Amino acid sequence: MFKKTKLFVGVSLIVQAFSAIVMFFILIGKKKSIAGAFLALAAISGAAGGYLLYDCKQEEDELSFGCLDCEEDYDCCDCDCCECDDDEMDVDGDLFVREEDEATEEVAEEAAAE
Repeated sequence: MFKKTKLFVGVSLIVQAFSAIVMFFILIGKKKSIAGAFLALAAISGAAGGYLLYDCKQEEDELSFGCLDCEEDYDCCDCDCCECDDDEMDVDGDLFVREEDEATEEVAEEAAAE
C-alpha cells in the first residue's frame, strides 16, 4: 500500500466512524433495530482507521530516524544515517566532463577505426 494512501484511507475511516456514531445516536433515539449495525460499523471503521493512522505514523518515524538497516560493518553511504566524506560528488563541476586521458584514447580509437 502506498504511504500517502494509508493516511487518506485512515482519515476517511475515522470520518466514517464518526458519522456512523452520529447515525447510531439518531436511530437509538427513534428505537430502530438497525442502530446496532451502525454502532458495529463505527467500531470497526474506527479501529481500522486508527490502525492505519498509527501505522502511517510509525513509518514516518522510521523514515525520519534515518537508515535503520545500517550496521557498523555495512557501507551505508546510500542512506542518511552516516556521513561519507570519502566519495563526495563534485557538484560545482560540469556534469558531462570526461577525463582528458579517456577522451584522447577514444578519439585515437575512432581515428584508427576510420
